[in-house]
Amino acid sequence: MKSKQTKLAIMISTIAAAVIFAAIGFFILPDAVVIQMTTSGARTVPKIYGLGIPLAISAVFSVMYYKSNITKHFVGSLAGIVIFILVYVFNL
Repeated sequence: MKSKQTKLAIMISTIAAAVIFAAIGFFILPDAVVIQMTTSGARTVPKIYGLGIPLAISAVFSVMYYKSNITKHFVGSLAGIVIFILVYVFNL
């Protein structure tokens, strides 16, 4: 079991990384970003959604990991970071 300070550092690090990815993407990505799946079948979404969804995934799973210490929540927070990387790859 990890200490509370270690979990706090992990939570802050993953949320900070997600915020940095979102801030950089806000400036360098086009207004409509290409994503691979949506419920409506469209291939593009507004930039705010394309960056907000991975940010929310990382933040929510990071907080869940901090509160429960379940490894799959940490993996979920890293999945949000991977989604950011994929958004950059598809759009740059």
